[in-house]
Amino acid sequence: MSRILIGYDGTESARRALDRAVRLRSNGDTFGVISVVPIVAGGARSGGPFAPNDGPAEHRRELEEAITLLREQGIEAESIAASGDPGTAICETAERDGYDTIVVGSRNLAGMKRLLLGSVSDRVAHHAPCDVLIAK
Repeated sequence: MSRILIGYDGTESARRALDRAVRLRSNGDTFGVISVVPIVAGGARSGGPFAPNDGPAEHRRELEEAITLLREQGIEAESIAASGDPGTAICETAERDGYDTIVVGSRNLAGMKRLLLGSVSDRVAHHAPCDVLIAK
């Protein structure tokens, strides 16, 4: 019996991560889906601090989408809204809530974008307190 945390932001790579997590499941596994609002001054997706269950509409939609997709596969999952650095928030949530595996997608950023934006999957892989699966 495992606890699986899925990082989800509505992108194609996040959908691949969701699909991969579904394929990992076995009887008794529990799932959580996390969507993180990055706190970046002036950033397009910056929502500022918010109460965990009262996030910006975009992130609520992402969580609802992921929960619906999992439910269609017969999986009930907890939705987790967070803010801050996405890689850090995912790792902290996994540690705090006792997840055994984190599943995230890889956007394959290159060059300057990778340097400026960083890679959530890299950060999670290097700092997670548990196993990490990166769906490509």
